[in-house]
Amino acid sequence: MSNNALSKRSEIDPSQTWDLSKLFVDFADWKRALESLPSDDELAHDLIQRFKGRLAEGGPSLIHEALHARNALIRKLENLQVYAGLRNSEDVGDSLSSEASAKVYQIYASLMAKWSFLNPELLTIPELSAWIKKPPLNDFEYELNELIRSQKHVLSEKEESLLTQLSTPLGQFSEIHSKWNNVDLKFGKAKDSKGQDHLVSNGRFSQLLASPDRTLRKNTFESLYSEISKSRHHIASNFFGRLLTGSTLAKIRGFSGFLESQLFPDDVPVEVYNNLITTVRANLKVLHRSLRLRKNVLGLDQVFLYDRYVSLAGDGQESKISFHEACELILKSVAPLGEEYVAAARKGLSEERWVDWAENEGKRSGAFSWGTFDSNPVMLLTWTGSLNDLFTLAHELGHSMHSWLSNRSQPYHLAGYTIFVAEVASTLNEVLLSDYILSHMPESKLARDVLSHWLQGFEGTVLRQTLFATFERDASRRVDAGEALTAEGFDELYVNLNKEWYGAESGFDPANAHEWMRIPHFYSTFYVYKYATSYCASLSLFEELKRPAQEETARHRILGLLKAGGSKSPINILLDAGVDFRTSAPVENAFLAYERFVERAESAFLKR
Repeated sequence: MSNNALSKRSEIDPSQTWDLSKLFVDFADWKRALESLPSDDELAHDLIQRFKGRLAEGGPSLIHEALHARNALIRKLENLQVYAGLRNSEDVGDSLSSEASAKVYQIYASLMAKWSFLNPELLTIPELSAWIKKPPLNDFEYELNELIRSQKHVLSEKEESLLTQLSTPLGQFSEIHSKWNNVDLKFGKAKDSKGQDHLVSNGRFSQLLASPDRTLRKNTFESLYSEISKSRHHIASNFFGRLLTGSTLAKIRGFSGFLESQLFPDDVPVEVYNNLITTVRANLKVLHRSLRLRKNVLGLDQVFLYDRYVSLAGDGQESKISFHEACELILKSVAPLGEEYVAAARKGLSEERWVDWAENEGKRSGAFSWGTFDSNPVMLLTWTGSLNDLFTLAHELGHSMHSWLSNRSQPYHLAGYTIFVAEVASTLNEVLLSDYILSHMPESKLARDVLSHWLQGFEGTVLRQTLFATFERDASRRVDAGEALTAEGFDELYVNLNKEWYGAESGFDPANAHEWMRIPHFYSTFYVYKYATSYCASLSLFEELKRPAQEETARHRILGLLKAGGSKSPINILLDAGVDFRTSAPVENAFLAYERFVERAESAFLKR
């Protein structure tokens, strides 16, 4: 890893970046598409002439026409929105992409506000439930049944219009956090045990924490947290504003609180969320056993936050792998998903340039997969050659392949899937990759690293994300009840949960209290629990796929899930795949697998 200054975006080899030309060639092309949109007045006039106040009289055919017209507009807006967002992710500080992103969000909210009459008007039609069972409206049966389910939470046309127009200003909390996290934070260099300086950045933080040099890990931790702690009151106010806004909107719509309002669109009962937390809490003893193992292998008195990401393999340095070697390894590992899957993934990773993997100044931290119905899926990550990068690429490829299959199997209005099923596709790829390496390369250094990584993956995806989910739930409950949370309140809640989760084997630096500040997913509220449920679902699907008698059935079910898009509720899509989150079984079974891997790691890493 170089300690030199980061490269400018313009200095990066294009082969290490994504190809966005299926969306727009450049911002000039994007601007022409933006200018082709109707103005507010033009759209309002058109809707009055064609649809508004006429739907009941016009019947199924006119409703069908209206739904297609609205979706066509959304589709154009999404292309504009996603392109601007992707370009801004390349360099968060770039003014052109920042302004373009902000502009299209405002236009999106303004134009869609003109359609705010549609749902309230549809819900006044007594015959709607009968009409959606027959052509032409049966194309929209699931979507309209979901509208009918939400009827008690749909407001008047005027109120819906106001809330749509307010969506952009009320959505700035995430943007504020992103600018702070990706642009404003400037970290000091961290010294290793030999006195050498190492550049600290959001993109390099995880890699530095995986170093076998504890001095470097501790100094990296202190470099980052000493900087973010300076903003604790600013970020606490921003996060409280996000929670308060969500809680207020939830109550306006007739929900009991923020959590219920966020689970409702996926038709996920609050009990599923709460049962996850309860089941994880009941199994924390397995995490504590794993931490004892880590403490003994690394020779530590206590395991601090900066000790959780070091390989247990104990041979100095974690395995390194090039981007192209990683692609080949991942493609081999996903072979159980079938030839169509592998061929499409190979094409995306090579000739179609789905991945933006070089590091550059201003690049958004973390990793994601994004795209639209009309584009290729694309992935952003920062490649340093670490094992974590390998698994991140496998994870994001799972998302991209989910989109690729869904977009080719469903019409536009049913292709978009919810996050509740999205993370199944990504974490299943991680499970398949681990299994391939452990099965086909059992005596290799990489396999030893992967055994350690499996434990870190489970602990990070199921246990840590459920801790985050508990923090979100408990903080939002307090805001729902009228409490004003400050930095001290968030810190206290977060520390207490960490002490419960990580137990007596762990040490807690005072800076641990501020970790919640740097988690961007808290601004995609009640998102993180889906990582945990999805990983548990992935383990269930993987176990079926590995049974010879069940392999073909399991593959069919998995591909059915990936092709289903948003054609059913996510709970039912998973039920079709054989996973039932109405019970605690998927989470309990996942902990059985986790305990087996802890035992395997004890045999592999503890000196006898």
